[in-house]
Amino acid sequence: MTMDEQALELLRKAGKIAAKARDLGAKEIKPGAKVYDVCEYVEKIIIEEGAKPAFPCNLSINVEAAHYSPLINDTKIIPEGAVVKLDIGAHIDGYITDTAVTVVLDEKYRRLADASRDALQAAIANMRPGVSLGDIGKNIERVIKTYGFKPIRNLGGHLIRRYELHAGVFVPNVYERGIGRVIEGNTYAIEPFATNGDGEVIEGKDITIYSIRSLNVKNLTEEERKFLDEIYKRVNMLPFNERWFKDLGEPDYIRQMFKTLTRRGALHSYPVLLEIGKGIVSQFEHTVLVTKDGVEVIT
Repeated sequence: MTMDEQALELLRKAGKIAAKARDLGAKEIKPGAKVYDVCEYVEKIIIEEGAKPAFPCNLSINVEAAHYSPLINDTKIIPEGAVVKLDIGAHIDGYITDTAVTVVLDEKYRRLADASRDALQAAIANMRPGVSLGDIGKNIERVIKTYGFKPIRNLGGHLIRRYELHAGVFVPNVYERGIGRVIEGNTYAIEPFATNGDGEVIEGKDITIYSIRSLNVKNLTEEERKFLDEIYKRVNMLPFNERWFKDLGEPDYIRQMFKTLTRRGALHSYPVLLEIGKGIVSQFEHTVLVTKDGVEVIT
């Protein structure tokens, strides 16, 4: 078996695991359920099935578009009538898959969820080598607007490489020109976001997810260096959350270390993203592998 075949086998396996965890996790999204419990359950499935979480389970509610992952001792619960985005990733040996689903707990938001789901299907149907990434965005935008909603213009999908979740190529949710073309053999996450708000997100004040920005930061104390090395040993350059390090000390200690390492330039923080017009947000996502005639949906 060649390395490419091996890599593809691992990618497909990670995709199956991510899809299973997503579908089982979605069934746990009910009014009154603890966000912490849902995310721990999803991550446990990923691990038990033989993969690792590629990033902390995101469970973002209503106006939150992305990046809410429960903290240690998080007491947040899912409210009645909510629109809940479950966004998860699984990897095996760095071969990453990324997928998301929206669960609506009030039927009045069903069309909002349908808009992002159908936009995802339209994008997948048009993905093939040589197609402009801007045209993929145009398809997404058209479908969402047909439903009477707005795509979120400053969020989108991304190229995925080994151990690199966001590998520098953007798959937009609106038409953009001059941003490149779909390339055969590449793996992309496609993730349309739809909203009844203004169609843009801003960073909120809460931060629940981090990743390593640099391992070569000078002037770290021995304790900080050891903590950073431990993060790298466990997650490489992939995103993480304080829950994954609760064995290293009290929650306040871990939070303080994350803040200090961020301030010193060793870590990158990902604030929770909020819809600027306080609109409700829906999201669906698949990871796809581009083949010579189209794509294979991995998740």
